[in-house]
Amino acid sequence: MKLKSIFRPLLSAVTIATTLTAMGAEPTETVRATGSNYYAYPYTDAPAPALTPAPKGYVPFHMEHYGRHGSRWHIGSWVYPQPIKLLEPAERAGKLTPRGKEILAQLRTIEQASHGRDGELTPLGARQHRGIARRMVKNFPEIFTAGTFIDAKSTPVVRCILSMSNELQEIESLKPGVKVRCDASYATQPILNYTDTTANKIYASTGKERKELIRPVAEAHKPSYQFLDHIVTDRKWAMDSMDVKNLLSALFRIASNTQSHDDQPSLYDIFTEQELNDCWAVNNLEWFLQYGNNPYTKGRGAMIQRYLLEDIILGADSALVSPNRSANLRFGHEVALMLLAVLMELGHYGEEITDMTQVEEKWKNHEIFPMGSNIQLIFYRRPGATDASDVLVKAMLNEREMSLPGTPVTGPYYNWKEVAGHYLNRLNMPIDAPNTKK
Repeated sequence: MKLKSIFRPLLSAVTIATTLTAMGAEPTETVRATGSNYYAYPYTDAPAPALTPAPKGYVPFHMEHYGRHGSRWHIGSWVYPQPIKLLEPAERAGKLTPRGKEILAQLRTIEQASHGRDGELTPLGARQHRGIARRMVKNFPEIFTAGTFIDAKSTPVVRCILSMSNELQEIESLKPGVKVRCDASYATQPILNYTDTTANKIYASTGKERKELIRPVAEAHKPSYQFLDHIVTDRKWAMDSMDVKNLLSALFRIASNTQSHDDQPSLYDIFTEQELNDCWAVNNLEWFLQYGNNPYTKGRGAMIQRYLLEDIILGADSALVSPNRSANLRFGHEVALMLLAVLMELGHYGEEITDMTQVEEKWKNHEIFPMGSNIQLIFYRRPGATDASDVLVKAMLNEREMSLPGTPVTGPYYNWKEVAGHYLNRLNMPIDAPNTKK
């Protein structure tokens, strides 16, 4: 599937519709976004949202960053063979439609191509990071200039290392005078992708409760299995003779990830947008109950990334006492980024939601962690100034300006000392303390 290089604004909602995606047509951004963490970054080669000018007299001098790797192949040797095995009973029984036969052939081709590519970065994933780097340089030329020191770190995972490499190569090609240091090591894993067993135990302890919370939402989004009419000649036979529940999940999973590739055919034409939204809504709620701020986990999941936020604060504070321009770039994974967005209370993503039926309207996972997702903190001060209390900060999630805790000085610009103080108070709380944002 060839992605078009046109600007599509990041979704504010997942629209429920009943019309089919026309076979061979380019899937809409609404359709793509139902893929949750498989959603391809929406600003690959196109302009990102416009930015608010800095207050008069302030110029950017430093960036703190955390970015997810770009688009990748599926992870797990079972993923690509699964829908093939689930469709083969219909093939043996002669129950496949012409489109069903075509899809099975396409799945077999994709499965063959996946050999040796488990979780690897795709060419699109590389382009996503080069595009992000180009906009970093364009948006903040005062930071990325000759002599700027860039410290980049990645988890020791190939797709993350290659994402970092592509971003740094693009910056160096545009600003050859920058000074770059990069590393990928298990030594920094506790910062870049920490897993906290205490927080996980707290989360696991709510398993029965969470299952009950998901139940009414899952019932409201119960599968219609309309997709079967496009791939089998006898729906009743399929319902009786095939594992249609897992087939729906398997085909949806493959379809969601075709957007990570330039050469994979879209499978979206067999689904209605309602079916896609149903799959997404339940998945979105599951992500929220594990990582969002809800009254059952009380935002404790986000505390897993307290060491990452602490590292960002330390990096920023070190930059305040230096006269040089600098950037600390970190590359990792979607779970760390999602938890960081919640912990930092970016926009509304850290707010507590108590009514689970409202989650799909108020908290959308695809807005937070698409492939190539990133958080950028941009720091501003007056030229020649040394007063650390007069440093402003602006936050961006996927290149969209976000609100931060507290009261802004103006627009999306906040006093860094006040924001950092809020975060340090949060980090000093016990891990089982609730998120106290009002």
